[in-house]
Amino acid sequence: MTNQPELPLLDLKVLIAMYGDDTAATITLALAGFRREAGAYVQQLQSAAQQNTPADIARLCHSLKSMCGLVGAVRLMQLCSALELAARQQDLTALQAQLARLTEVWPALLAELNRTLLQYGNADV
Repeated sequence: MTNQPELPLLDLKVLIAMYGDDTAATITLALAGFRREAGAYVQQLQSAAQQNTPADIARLCHSLKSMCGLVGAVRLMQLCSALELAARQQDLTALQAQLARLTEVWPALLAELNRTLLQYGNADV
């Protein structure tokens, strides 16, 4: 088994390509909106995990995965894809392993979002 390099937390090239705009205003608007909405989804996802509802986990991961794709949150997008698959297959071992990764990936992404927002002049961090 080969070790693949870890995906970046945030790839702004994806966001810029998606929006067709590299201005600070567009980047901060998109990232601030994503941070707010994704945070709500992560909370709902953690609640669904505590309640052991794979259908809700799959639904939430599917939506969050799409949101991640719009802003270049590629590591969380990959994790959501794996979580969604495990939930749909009701593979509880894989699901628990991926949920454990969420507790690492989301805080790291949140910190990266905050750093990037500050870098682009958004003081509302």
